[in-house]
Formats: sequence, C-alpha cells, structure tokens
Amino acid sequence: MTDTFFTQKNCGRCGKELTARICSWFSTYPICLECSMKEDEIKKKLREQGKNPDDYEGCGYVPKV
Repeated sequence: MTDTFFTQKNCGRCGKELTARICSWFSTYPICLECSMKEDEIKKKLREQGKNPDDYEGCGYVPKV
C-alpha cells in the first residue's frame, strides 16, 4: 500500500479540497485546517471532561464529547 498523504486531493474528514493539510490527531487521514481546528475543540472538551486527549491519539475514530 502506498502512502497518499501528500497526493490526496480532498480532506479525509469533510471532503473539501485540500489547499493545506495536516494529519488528523485521531486517525492517519490528511485533513484540512478547518477540521483540524474542530479536532482541537474536541481535545479541549476531552480535557474538560477529565480525559487525556493523548489516550485517543491515532485511535481511528473521532470521540463523541
């Protein structure tokens, strides 16, 4: 299997065209900056709930908060 991180044209989360990309915290998908900011909010909510966001790094899904 080849790595498509740099060749993927659309966000792995929302499907929008990628003009900039970052790797998702929760999976290996390249995501857009907007989805990355949403992940930051999820990590913040996890902390507020007394959970450690590091425990969810690379888990393969976006936790419900």
